[in-house]
Amino acid sequence: MNKRRELWIDAAKGFSIIFVVMGHSGDAAANHYLSWFRMPLFFMLSGLVFKPVDPDRYLGWAAKRTKGLMTPYAAYGILIASVLLLFTFNIKGFAENIARLLYGGLSLTGPYGVFWFITCLLFTQLLFGFIVRYSMRTQLLLIAAAYSLSHLISLTSLHNYNLPWNIDVSLLAVTYYAVGYYGKKAIPALISRRIALPLLLPLCAGVFALERTGLIHYSLNMKYKEYNALLLDLIIPLLISLTICAGVYWLSKVLPLQWLGNLGRNTIAIMYLHLPVNYALKYLLGTDYGLVPFTVIGVGVPLLAALWISRFPLLSRLYLGHNGGSRPAVSYSERAAVRNGVSAGD
Repeated sequence: MNKRRELWIDAAKGFSIIFVVMGHSGDAAANHYLSWFRMPLFFMLSGLVFKPVDPDRYLGWAAKRTKGLMTPYAAYGILIASVLLLFTFNIKGFAENIARLLYGGLSLTGPYGVFWFITCLLFTQLLFGFIVRYSMRTQLLLIAAAYSLSHLISLTSLHNYNLPWNIDVSLLAVTYYAVGYYGKKAIPALISRRIALPLLLPLCAGVFALERTGLIHYSLNMKYKEYNALLLDLIIPLLISLTICAGVYWLSKVLPLQWLGNLGRNTIAIMYLHLPVNYALKYLLGTDYGLVPFTVIGVGVPLLAALWISRFPLLSRLYLGHNGGSRPAVSYSERAAVRNGVSAGD
């Protein structure tokens, strides 16, 4: 991908992490509407830069992916548990937090509320990396089967089962991931057309208007397996995601969005830290402080932490997924491979 496309992808991720933080602010309306697309967009963007792996190299590739994603997972998890231990001196609570981290899934709440995304992303990548070894027809059949099975789980009592690491949510996520991968040429070609944004924006506005007036009732929450509209769960998230990508693409032609691209390259720290930082501050102040302050603090403080951590190679490997310092300019796909497609979580 060329540099402009690299910028719009990073900038789209920057917007996405802002949406994730906003959704966790406690504002019910923001969370309701942002949950329609914030996670599908992340999976689609990750799929957009996925590079197929040779079947003979799959096990080594899978081990590398697992290490790359789970090292920051463990590092941030232990850090948060240790800070809580220092303030509470609750050894039992510390042990319970470590156990929850090991099991993952719906047991991760509070400051760990977004950790589910990393394990879900890992299984999604491993699943898709295995699927692409087959013919295109078989790939599409397997993805369609996974999408259908995810809705069967959501619509039955099976959604009450808390499987380790949210592995069952990967059945839905792999569809959004596949859309990004199969559309790595079509999506940039579509959003770069001048007619794309004027066409997509009214369609998005129409969907929101239909929901606001009660003509349709729609919700989506991947973590808690609340996806019960077989057709709309494909149309609405992808329509809004494409609209955001088109908007960012055209904004990048007229505005300096490097700052937003930089934000998109530091989503891992923001994802892991925005909840603990805000929880700690709200505890100290003894009050909630609303959507805007929550978002500014949840984005700004972790971003500053990431910039500081990047000065130290060991800390960078643990908390950022790279060696820190000045990194040479590389293509988006190369950089994404280094970071294992890490985005933010819900």
